[in-house]
Amino acid sequence: TNNVDSIIFYDTTSIAVDASITDVDGNVYTSVTIGTQEWMVENLRTTKYSDGTAIPNVTDDTEWNNLISGAWCHYDNDNQYDTIYGKLYNWYAVNTNKLCPTGWHVPTDAEWIVLKDYLTANGHSGAEGKALGATSGWSSGGNGTDDYGWLGLPGGYRSYDGDFSSVNNKGAWWSSSQSPYSALDAWYSNLDYYYGDEVNIYSNDKKSGFSVRCLRD
Repeated sequence: TNNVDSIIFYDTTSIAVDASITDVDGNVYTSVTIGTQEWMVENLRTTKYSDGTAIPNVTDDTEWNNLISGAWCHYDNDNQYDTIYGKLYNWYAVNTNKLCPTGWHVPTDAEWIVLKDYLTANGHSGAEGKALGATSGWSSGGNGTDDYGWLGLPGGYRSYDGDFSSVNNKGAWWSSSQSPYSALDAWYSNLDYYYGDEVNIYSNDKKSGFSVRCLRD
């Protein structure tokens, strides 16, 4: 049973402040239930795996591009982004299955689709991204309606070559699923100011740095 300190209701959805959702760095997260799934509201901020092993903070572009092991960074290597957007992780960190706190995991591609399908079936067809997007923080005209308290924010990303892009315009979140089309790629979900109101699911290079949202086991 979770120890819930407060609950704010959004229709049939609740945001719970749950002291049990704490990573090994001591960061505390809130959660929201959407349909059958319980999601963290914030992007992951940990610098360690759940077993306490440190995850390297890699700032150099060449080193980032050469990685085949887990790493994280801040957008633009600037820690001012940490509180709002969390950290960006490459997929090798995701693939350890130790990135989220105990009892939580990085969602599979299929679990992202469950979320998208729930939103589609509940009045948000073609506008799933708007329903998840925060009501502020996006470029002009890009704010969402945040109907479920998911607080999707445009934290941008880091490409495989180390370049940073699209803060304020795009939020990108890893899945734990490898692409069936290339051993170099994995699936991620995307909210994007430039490409409509949907939740878009793409594959990208595993060396890319994306945000991570954890899902309750």
